[in-house]
Amino acid sequence: MGERKRRYKHLFVVVIILLTVVGFATEGYAAGAVDDGLLPEEAREAEGKVAYLTFDDGPSSNTIPILDILDEYKIKATFFVMANPSEEGMQGYREMMKRGHAIALHTYSHDYRKIYTSPDQFFHNIAQLETFLQKNFSIRTKILRFPGGSRNSSSKLYGGPGIMRKIIDESKKRGYTYFDWNIDSTDGISPAISVYTITSKVINGAKGKEKAVILLHDINAMDHTVTALPTIIKGLKKQGFSFDVIHEGTQAVQFK
Repeated sequence: MGERKRRYKHLFVVVIILLTVVGFATEGYAAGAVDDGLLPEEAREAEGKVAYLTFDDGPSSNTIPILDILDEYKIKATFFVMANPSEEGMQGYREMMKRGHAIALHTYSHDYRKIYTSPDQFFHNIAQLETFLQKNFSIRTKILRFPGGSRNSSSKLYGGPGIMRKIIDESKKRGYTYFDWNIDSTDGISPAISVYTITSKVINGAKGKEKAVILLHDINAMDHTVTALPTIIKGLKKQGFSFDVIHEGTQAVQFK
């Protein structure tokens, strides 16, 4: 009988230890769920010095090289895309998604003569892009960037001086959030823009900022963007920036 009691006592102690371990593990998992960012997106605004690398106009022949560099530095970026149904373009969208980057809207055609004649024409073009992305990749987003930004002067040629105000007001009514930038790398001006210029515009522009939304381009001819990207990333890290993607909870940077 004494031996049986000892066995029961030993078994009881083992059960208590197992329950304690499971309890700690469960508690740790719950805490980890919060720490690992499983809160709703609107509650996950990044803290500290944050840089948002944003690439307009893709996908292109430079998409995969850009993604490879981002992978190397374990960084996610935001791609404001157009419609590119070519084999190269379709692969670009797939790789953006596969590698965990954010995809947002930048119009179907980027043709100022069409998109900036009226709000109806602009959102018809946006709807074409949305249909393309939803049909092929099940991508749905209400985040957009206006070609040329929300204060571009070219739109006035086709829609008059008040066209952007009308489009901005309509975008808000339709539930879109638009993002401009506070650092322009100038890489979209011309393929002749040097790597040094692109790099210095970003690194110097980031000084003194807590939040850096950086305009870059994903365009076939803009190889210097790819070459400059590693130096840009290292320079921003040296200034103490972490990196994040733009999502629905991100505070919008918009031109005044």
